[in-house]
Amino acid sequence: MEETHEKGAASVTGSKMRGPIVTVIYVVFIVAALIGGYYLSLALVPKPKVGIIRLETTVGGALAEVMSREIHYAINAPDIKSVALVINSPGGSASAGHDIYFQVRKLREEKPVVASMDLLAASAAYQIGVAANEIYAKPASIIGNVGVIMGQPAPETLSERFITSGPFKSTGGSATAFLRKLDLLHADFRDSVVAERSKAPNPLKLTPDQLATGEVWIGIEAKEYGLIDELGSKLDAIDRAAEMAGLTNYEVVDVRAEYLASLEGSSLFDSTMELYEEIEAESVEFDLATQEADWPSFYQIYIPLE
Repeated sequence: MEETHEKGAASVTGSKMRGPIVTVIYVVFIVAALIGGYYLSLALVPKPKVGIIRLETTVGGALAEVMSREIHYAINAPDIKSVALVINSPGGSASAGHDIYFQVRKLREEKPVVASMDLLAASAAYQIGVAANEIYAKPASIIGNVGVIMGQPAPETLSERFITSGPFKSTGGSATAFLRKLDLLHADFRDSVVAERSKAPNPLKLTPDQLATGEVWIGIEAKEYGLIDELGSKLDAIDRAAEMAGLTNYEVVDVRAEYLASLEGSSLFDSTMELYEEIEAESVEFDLATQEADWPSFYQIYIPLE
């Protein structure tokens, strides 16, 4: 009887010990599963990103082509949730500017876009910037220059070697006709800025006529007149782009670098690199003290008080 009692007691004791051991095993298993699931989720679900797209040269055909590709990549990249558009450019081709402007509008429809205007955002570069959801600039940034420059047609010349099928075949039109074309392009530029900035967080406070003089404003004035939304750094613009996308834990990436990495080994890589090299060859250092013939600048004049 004593032996049976001892076996029964041992059985009860073993049963009581197995309970906590099983509980510990279950807890360890659940913790391991949670940790494994966390790291697996990091591998399967990439960390959200704010992409940076740069416009840092004159606006031309090559820039329009590569920015179109970068914007298309940013739209279709599931991990890029918003974009900061960094601008430092005197403008350039109206046609190329229109191309990029419409591309940025398309990007804005898919993901938040915040423009950050650095030293200079003039003419076509400013028009591209107004396509963003919001615009940030520095107090000393130079902004605006809404207007168009167009050359006059060459005069028709008589020749005994060549004949033309019409009076304007060799010139494209009369001087008066070119002025009308200039007015149309000017009005289109002005009206696009008025339309975009009138519904901005800091709405435009200038009349269309005041806007269209070709004047430039520093960032402080641009904020006052509604040409931009906020004064701040590039980092402020990136933070705002993340906030608009609802991001708190994110990575900042260069869209150009990511786009090129996606082309590694493809037939498009070499041709794309040639475009970037062409843009690099066109890029300039913005020194307004020596380049006043190329874009607007400022002069300081001392006038003594009476």
